[in-house]
Amino acid sequence: MFEWIKENSIAFSIAVILHLLFIGALLFNWEFDKPRQIVLKQGDIIQTTAVDANSFNSKIAEIEQQKKAQQQRKATAERKAREAKEKKRQEEKRKKAAKKQAAQKRKEQAARKKELQRKAAQLEEKKKQEKKRKEQKLKEEQRKQAEKKAAEQKRIKEARQKAEQEKRQAEEKKRRIAEQKRQAEADKKRQAELKRQQQREQAERERRSKGIVNKYVGLIAQKIERNWRRPPDTAHNLQCKIDIVLRSNGQVISAKIAESSGNASFDHSVETAVLRASPLPVPADSVIFKQFKEMRLRFEPGSY
Repeated sequence: MFEWIKENSIAFSIAVILHLLFIGALLFNWEFDKPRQIVLKQGDIIQTTAVDANSFNSKIAEIEQQKKAQQQRKATAERKAREAKEKKRQEEKRKKAAKKQAAQKRKEQAARKKELQRKAAQLEEKKKQEKKRKEQKLKEEQRKQAEKKAAEQKRIKEARQKAEQEKRQAEEKKRRIAEQKRQAEADKKRQAELKRQQQREQAERERRSKGIVNKYVGLIAQKIERNWRRPPDTAHNLQCKIDIVLRSNGQVISAKIAESSGNASFDHSVETAVLRASPLPVPADSVIFKQFKEMRLRFEPGSY
């Protein structure tokens, strides 16, 4: 039953709709023709409508007839649909058989064609193998000749490269020797120039240092002389040499006569003057000061 409904869903839907319409029409006509209860007031005129039974039966018959006609059309449509479906199935079966037969025929033709192609391929392969063998033989001979030629060219190239390398090495060695000689001469010149420069600088330092030393020797002698008191009854041409030991700030550590003037009073006055003049003026340059750390000063009054 359900299978039939699925196959004829359109026809079944139409039948259901027609039945619903038929039932609705019956209910409508029955409601319309049904006697109505009328409440009358005193003095109203009563009018009634009689129900025509023949008309009602005629409508029922008409609806039944429409229903039968619909059912007939439905049955006819279903029959035609079944016939069309069967015809279609038979046509599909025929086409399927024809298609199968054609496929089998094509398969046989393809097999024959494949066999012919296989034989042709075998023949072609045999020809190719023979051609390949000849080509390989020719290539092998060409390869041997090329290798022999390449080996000869390589030997010549290596010999040429060796000769060029030896030449380059000889030139490089010659250039190195020349460069070393040039470098040695340049170093010698630089050393000589450096030595001359150092000598100039040393001479300049000595000249400058000598000037500074002379300057501070004079300043020290002048300060000592300012602090010196001539002893009574001493000659004016006396002189002596005195050893002085100083700190870096000029402070006198000791003062001792190194060469006497021959007059003890004069020598003692000089020692006293050195101690009284402390601190003595000394150069700030620590290198030059080394000459003043332990110095021997010739003291001759009136010469500074």
